[in-house]
Amino acid sequence: MKGFRLFLFSGAVILAAVFFAGCAAIPGEPQQPAYYQTVNQWTKDTKIFKNLEGRLYIYATYKSFTYRRAYVDEYAKRYGLDEDFKNILMERELEMAGMYNEFFIAAFTPAAQWNDFEKDESIWKLYLTDKTGVRLQPAEIKKIDSNAPLYREFFPYLDPWSYGYIVKFPRYGPKGEGPVGEKESEFLKLTVTGLMGRGELIWPLNAGGEGSQKIEDKETKED
Repeated sequence: MKGFRLFLFSGAVILAAVFFAGCAAIPGEPQQPAYYQTVNQWTKDTKIFKNLEGRLYIYATYKSFTYRRAYVDEYAKRYGLDEDFKNILMERELEMAGMYNEFFIAAFTPAAQWNDFEKDESIWKLYLTDKTGVRLQPAEIKKIDSNAPLYREFFPYLDPWSYGYIVKFPRYGPKGEGPVGEKESEFLKLTVTGLMGRGELIWPLNAGGEGSQKIEDKETKED
C-alpha cells in the first residue's frame, strides 16, 4: 500500500512539474498565453513529509489584482464576451479582491481522508500572515468540483489525484489591522500546518501591493 501511495504521490508531482515546465519559454517555440504566464507567477507550491513519506503536496494561486485581470481577459476571450459583459465581470472580480485575500488551492494526499481542508475538524490548519505580524484565519474554505472543466482549464496543476479548494481570508485583521495584501504587507505567507507536518508558501509583493520576482519556495520535512 505504501508503494502504491508513493506512486500516486510521485505521479502528482511529475504532472505538476510538467505543467510549470511548459510555462517556461523555449527558444523557437510559441509563447504561452499571457494568462498561464500570470498563473505561473502567482502560484507557489510546497511538499510536506513525515518519516520520509509524503503527506501533502499543495499548489496555491493567489488571486491578486494582476491575476484577476488576466483571468477576466482570458475568460472573455474564451467565451467571446462583449466589452460590456467583460467590464461587469472585471468589476465583480475587483470587488472580491477588495474584500478578500483569495487563493485557489490544489492539494494531494496519499490517503483521501487526509484531504479535508473544508471540514471544521480538519487535520490541517491554514493561516495567512505578512510583514506586519497580523495572522488571519480563513473566512471561508470551499471544496470545488475538481472535475469541472473550468477549474481544470484555468488551473492546469489540478490533476486527477488532487482536490481543489477556494480559500478566502479577510482583508483586515481581528483588531482592524490592514488592509493585508497592500504595500505595507511586503509579502504574504500562507502556512499549512497540522498533525502531518508544516509548510509555507510565500508571495513577495512590490510597492503597489502586487507580485515582484518569483522566489524559491520552501520544502518542509518533519521526521
